[in-house]
Amino acid sequence: MSGWDKEIDLGFRGFAIAAAVAAVAVIAWTILLGSRARSAPSRCPIGLEQSGARCCAPGQGLSEGHCVGPPQSCPDGMERVEAPQPGCVQPAERIAIGGGSLTLGPTDWDSVDVVKKHIVAVRSFQIDQIEVTQHRYQECVRAGVCSALEGSREPGLPVTSITAEHADTFCAFAGGRLPTPEEWIFAAAGAEARRFPWGTHGLVCRRAAYGLRRGPCSEGGATADLAGARPDGKTPEGVLDLAGNVAELSRSARGVVGVHGGSFRSQQASELKSWSSGSVARAADVGFRCVYAAH
Repeated sequence: MSGWDKEIDLGFRGFAIAAAVAAVAVIAWTILLGSRARSAPSRCPIGLEQSGARCCAPGQGLSEGHCVGPPQSCPDGMERVEAPQPGCVQPAERIAIGGGSLTLGPTDWDSVDVVKKHIVAVRSFQIDQIEVTQHRYQECVRAGVCSALEGSREPGLPVTSITAEHADTFCAFAGGRLPTPEEWIFAAAGAEARRFPWGTHGLVCRRAAYGLRRGPCSEGGATADLAGARPDGKTPEGVLDLAGNVAELSRSARGVVGVHGGSFRSQQASELKSWSSGSVARAADVGFRCVYAAH
């Protein structure tokens, strides 16, 4: 074999080796992506760590579904409180919602039985950015206006297992009232009739605390997550947790009470849509937020 032929032969061998190495790398990368796709979905924001079905602050542990112990730090936007037990709490803020109207009706994914075509019209109002927390509710208890809550005192959790009448009392104490169904839906859907509070698509575990009891986001979840712990799921106006975490109470102009938005127990997308509603129950996955007159 001439020197020229040897160079050609070595060149082909080098090319074959490089191609084989590249093929192995592609296979390895495909396996890695596949294993990541099969792993548990990411659902905790920066600053919180996954602990069972909950997102807890660094330094905390999980006990009977609750994050316990002093947090080493809290996520941006949350504050550390010490009583009645240490924890991270999203401060209460109000979000202005401009008045307007939206037309709801069946989409490609909905039947007429799920959502009948109708127009929702509201005047301008303000709404709590997050669900009323245990920490905030204690202000009303200390003032002697609200009844003491039963069960856990994890400060950053939404208030649950409460009657609509007790929610009315707190909202009046705070200078507001429960939202009407129309106000709640308008806050979640906006004038553009968003399917989910954040937009048309993208129901993932980092945006809403749902499917924590029997999947798809976790298993065995017995409580909601911290109010405000899903910043990726906020509305364009900045309202948090209108899908999942806890279902929320409303009261119509006629006094009829309803619940909206699904909860951490919800498994189907239909339960989390902006116009979803359900039967009223005093339960561990039903909470509330208040609305106020526009300034």
